[in-house]
Amino acid sequence: WKLQTWSLFRLNKLLRAIEMPYLIRRVESSLAKAGVKVPKNPLKLLKLLLIILLLAHLNSCVFFAIANFNQHANSDNIDGQRNWANSEGLIDPSPQCPGSAVPLETVSQQYTAGLYWAMATISTVGYGDITGNLDSMQEILYSTLILIVGMLVYTLVIASLEDIVSQLDVTSSLYKMKTDKVDTYAQIQCLPEPLKAKLSAYYEQLWRSHLGIKGEKLMSYIPTCLKSDLITEMTAPYIEKTFFIKDCAPDVVAQVVHSLDLEIYLPGDCLFREGERCDMLYFVYKGSVDLFTAQNVKFKTVSHCILGESSFFMFEPHICTAKTVDACEVFQLSMGVFLRTLQDYQVGTRFKEYLAVHHPILQEAKATIEKTIQNLSSSKMVRFLDADEGVVKVSKGVVLPDSKFRAAWDYSAFFGLLYLIVSIPIEISFANKSIHVGIFLVDFMVDIFFVADIYCRLRKFAIVKDGFLLSLPKTFGKIYRRGEFSLDLLSAFPASFVALVVDAPGKTYGILRLFQFSRAVRFGKYLEGLVEIINTRTRFVVTTATLRVCQIFMIILFLCHWFSCIFHLIGSQEESYDILGTKEETEYTWIIADEMQDESMGRRYLRSFFWSLYTITTIGYGSVRIVTIRERVLAMVAMAVGAVICDAGLTAVLASIVGKKDRQAGTNNRRIQCSKLFMTTNNVEEHLQTRILEYYAFADNEMRNIDENDVIGDLSSPLKSEILSHFCLVPLRECAYFGEYSDGAIFSLIKSMKPYVAVPGEHLSEIGKECNSLYMFQKGSVCTKDTTGAIANVAEGAIIGHLATSASSKKEGLPTHQLQIELITANLSRSKGNPYVIVENGRSRCRSSIKNSRNWMEKINMKVKVENGKNHKTKIIVKEWRKRQNHATIGRGEVLASESVSSDIVACSITDERGKATGSIELRARLTALSETKQILGHELTCTALSFSHLYQLDVSDDQILKDYISRSTSLNIVDRIPIETCDDMEELERENEMPGDAPNNGVDWDNPVSLKSISSTQNSVDGGGKRRSVFFLEWADTTD
Repeated sequence: WKLQTWSLFRLNKLLRAIEMPYLIRRVESSLAKAGVKVPKNPLKLLKLLLIILLLAHLNSCVFFAIANFNQHANSDNIDGQRNWANSEGLIDPSPQCPGSAVPLETVSQQYTAGLYWAMATISTVGYGDITGNLDSMQEILYSTLILIVGMLVYTLVIASLEDIVSQLDVTSSLYKMKTDKVDTYAQIQCLPEPLKAKLSAYYEQLWRSHLGIKGEKLMSYIPTCLKSDLITEMTAPYIEKTFFIKDCAPDVVAQVVHSLDLEIYLPGDCLFREGERCDMLYFVYKGSVDLFTAQNVKFKTVSHCILGESSFFMFEPHICTAKTVDACEVFQLSMGVFLRTLQDYQVGTRFKEYLAVHHPILQEAKATIEKTIQNLSSSKMVRFLDADEGVVKVSKGVVLPDSKFRAAWDYSAFFGLLYLIVSIPIEISFANKSIHVGIFLVDFMVDIFFVADIYCRLRKFAIVKDGFLLSLPKTFGKIYRRGEFSLDLLSAFPASFVALVVDAPGKTYGILRLFQFSRAVRFGKYLEGLVEIINTRTRFVVTTATLRVCQIFMIILFLCHWFSCIFHLIGSQEESYDILGTKEETEYTWIIADEMQDESMGRRYLRSFFWSLYTITTIGYGSVRIVTIRERVLAMVAMAVGAVICDAGLTAVLASIVGKKDRQAGTNNRRIQCSKLFMTTNNVEEHLQTRILEYYAFADNEMRNIDENDVIGDLSSPLKSEILSHFCLVPLRECAYFGEYSDGAIFSLIKSMKPYVAVPGEHLSEIGKECNSLYMFQKGSVCTKDTTGAIANVAEGAIIGHLATSASSKKEGLPTHQLQIELITANLSRSKGNPYVIVENGRSRCRSSIKNSRNWMEKINMKVKVENGKNHKTKIIVKEWRKRQNHATIGRGEVLASESVSSDIVACSITDERGKATGSIELRARLTALSETKQILGHELTCTALSFSHLYQLDVSDDQILKDYISRSTSLNIVDRIPIETCDDMEELERENEMPGDAPNNGVDWDNPVSLKSISSTQNSVDGGGKRRSVFFLEWADTTD
């Protein structure tokens, strides 16, 4: 009692608890200084658990103190001893004060019981096996107070976990949302697997370097002055060597540095190609770059250098191709920004003068590269250097990542890991005296599988890293040894075989298998691999939100399983045996209390799993009695884990996911409602309202609220160019209008193309009207109508626009005959989707409708030019629409059309690329000479979208700019190529536009006189000869005289 009295005077020490956050921060700071990195989110979870445990500790002490006070106050009145501790038999019925010391074992039982009650109450589990006495007003009031505190703590835990999830959203989840959007886009557009892998590799590299944020966006977070200082420090060695910029005034240099963009490139990315317009200057800050000739022969590797300098400042196309060797960080200066800087700072004349004097430096650098390329022009040298370029060698026996065998192996590894996670705790908790033969055989087979898995990952399983296939065993084996090999080797310990050899009992057998249990840390990676297989090989799409929900549900089930096994192990350990193996003493445990000692293993496991499930999910039935101290301690741990991970954690994750869904649904609904109100109040015609709402439905359902311009704009320029090239390169190359363009010029045009969605009824081109754009038709439904009114369906990959049809008619001439292909029926053995037919004649194509049924009856009419004779050979291409492969080619065939009056039905054989038969189509082909009324008078066509159609648009102005650029680079001298106005020209233009009586303001913004851009003072910018000179700073004139 003296110690208890003395402790009352030490209650003020508890006020130091308010210093806990400060002390934790100091510990974090000390660990950081020592080089120990403490993860923030796990630390937050530990803080939550610490708060719960501290509250449970304090409340358990107060709860027992209330019972103890009641017991001592009624020591002479047994009927008045109404408290929970007395009901549990934890307090002496006749206590004395002062009395004898309480045994430590009794104190531990009292404290455990109080802590058990407090934890069950605060965690909202509420078993009800220990409760306040209903006849004790103090205990009922205090229990009510703790229930309220428990709700507050539960709310705090949920809010804290939602904060953790939201913090993850700022970094990880926002990144996941972005990658989900990109994956969905890749799926909608049916991108090939290598391109999908490059997209994934790009975002992985972006996550590793900038946590998923592009360099341009990252730099925008930094204040202007600090951004300039940062980029200056990183690029100073390059700026000091850059042509013309190195000799500019400081303010011009500062503006150039401020305009630099940081970009990340993957290994193998193409910075520029030979013959491509030079619209970017590259400062390679990290990584190395290979230079190639037009024949794809590598002649040099460079790093930490300036690329494209001579072409950039001489306004010429690139003379070689540059591809990154490894992951690179590159600062870029665009041509538009450079020209705008020359104009803003009025240094255009000085640049021309500088270029006229110093251009031999650029020409010398260019000549050096050209000479190197010429020296490599011999075919022998080309074969020697280019022997291994662009060829991925796969060693014999190496399994590729996208093979069916690899997918089956990964499936087996995932389920093998599930077996280990489930079976090992059961083998420890429910062990028999001997090892069951069947269990041993299954365990031994799983062990052999994972040993084989190690060998395969070392020698047989190729991997994809940074978007590139690594198929050499030395390469992927080295990466595996540096990463996961150690843990896999530890988990491959042959515990089952060792236990069998030493004749170990069942429990020891299970404990030895804990080596294999270490592989459980790899569960997340196995699950992601399984999801990747599902996404790529099935029609199902598992989003990040779905994956996260699956992960937390599986974690909850695993926790329930593990706690149930531990719970059974604790209950069964209370049975002791003598030397002869007979039961000597049995302690009263939950197994005895539930009369489960004679039940089968299955019933015991079901009862223990039932207990762990309702405890971790905080339902708290309490139907399984908790008896011993160890059982109560385990129950408290399960309550704390369940309250944080299951109850609050699951709620937080689901709230985050539902919140994102609600935001998107709210955005869509708001867009529709606002549009409806606007159109109604402005009396918009009903049919137009319907079209607008149909577009919203298309964007929500078909495009899944994905803006392709945003997705492509967030990629690196090489990756964006590669995606556009996948769709547009071949159609542009085959178009007659671009027949004389070099590959570099084609790639220059592709970079300026952008996605476009045509709505039903939209005219992409019209007869007699100017057409300012060219379109590459990707998917949808578009038809054409010529001057005679003939209608035909446009095939995917066609170029739409008057310029394209004009060039085609000039090259092939106007049609002379009408070709009619009448489809009768088809027998296609390899069709897995909805097939359709493309009829090809020269550069013109026409397609049938997509066949959703066996009814193939359709007539395809198109006008063709027949050179000689009355027969015309026509190509038949059979494709099909698949869910994950947009336009898969089944095969090709040929049919001969004639001018006979009655054409017979012919069977057109269809073969694939390897010449194997894939089926046949029965059709009738008829050729008819065009009459005067049906002859086309011009090349123009009216192209109309019949449904929402996806295209890629090229402005004719961009094509004209490229032509002017190429023309200037070949016909004009270096100085005259510069597409800027000189200062003299600008002044003349200003004098012509200046109104009489207007006071010149000299370009000064008097509301903000000290602007970021330097301003030239007119009064102090004239030299002795009366000519204007360039000034790079603001000079203030004294006007007081």
